Amino acid sequence: MFGYVIPDKPNMFIKDFTLYRAFYCGLCKSIGKRCGQTMRLTTNYDMTFFSVFIHALTGTEISISNEVCILNPLRKKSVVKNSPLMEKIVDANTILAHYKAVDDVADDKSFAKKAADALVIKRHFKKACKKAPEAAEIIRAGFTELNRLEAEKCENVDLIAHQFATILKELTKLYAGKDYVEAAGDMMYNLGRWVYFADAFDDADEDAKKGEFNAFLINYEYKDRETFVNDKGGDAAFILNCCCKEIMNAFDNVTLKNYEGVVTNIVWYGLREQTDRLLRRKDKCKQKIRI
Repeated sequence: MFGYVIPDKPNMFIKDFTLYRAFYCGLCKSIGKRCGQTMRLTTNYDMTFFSVFIHALTGTEISISNEVCILNPLRKKSVVKNSPLMEKIVDANTILAHYKAVDDVADDKSFAKKAADALVIKRHFKKACKKAPEAAEIIRAGFTELNRLEAEKCENVDLIAHQFATILKELTKLYAGKDYVEAAGDMMYNLGRWVYFADAFDDADEDAKKGEFNAFLINYEYKDRETFVNDKGGDAAFILNCCCKEIMNAFDNVTLKNYEGVVTNIVWYGLREQTDRLLRRKDKCKQKIRI
């Protein structure tokens, strides 16, 4: 469910892209310091955006250093240094990674993913829950209800999307603290809806083959990806574009204290570009490639 919220590089200033990449690398390195090097594989673009947004909303200053990367030890990159706020975000990422792994195992029946969760993620998940009990409860409650509704094949897809959307909204409220405003919560709530439906549309072919629940496959006989896009593309376009509009409307009422260029690019351009890519592509749209 993660890997969709990315910037639109062609419309991004170099300074903003450099800062975004520093946040991405900073999240990755902070995960390594807090959870071990293997857990750095859980770094994703959606939590990078969450990190930038929370730092921008709260006005939390960052420190940047030039460091080498384990994937490219010969070239130094700008990296946002670890901080108390970044550690909280790492804990949330770890907890989310566990629930995502559990969901993937349920869908794929994959021994490899089950082993990865049991041997690597789960022990860090337990530590993260102790360090961040409020975040852990928000995520547990949301995923528990989401999984229950999907298992019951609930036809009210808005109710299902609401569960994941609420997780992002409540985490924003928790981490923003005194700087939280309702507009920020509304923005992240609708971003959660957008991510849920984007993931569902992207995964439709896989879910159809496995007989798994999918919001776009209710009462629909799946044949192939091209037919599905032709049949359901209009519904997906309406839902995703409505989410984008709500995100931008809420964003207009949010005052960021710094890093506005990065957030603005993703909200105004990145989400629209990703929506268009989802609707016109025949292959997977989820982004897994490191920047």
